[in-house]
Amino acid sequence: MTKTLDTISDAIKNPKHPFRQVDDRPGKPKKHRYERRKVREYIRLGDWSGQAAA
Repeated sequence: MTKTLDTISDAIKNPKHPFRQVDDRPGKPKKHRYERRKVREYIRLGDWSGQAAA
């Protein structure tokens, strides 16, 4: 199925999502599990070093 350049450019420029049901669903959380675990580890290490200095 060949597509003309006009059809492709219209699909790219259209602000609406091509699938209706995707537009209604909430977005996935931005941070992955690995990033959350890494941040949690930094906080834990910061708390530990703060208690050792006091």
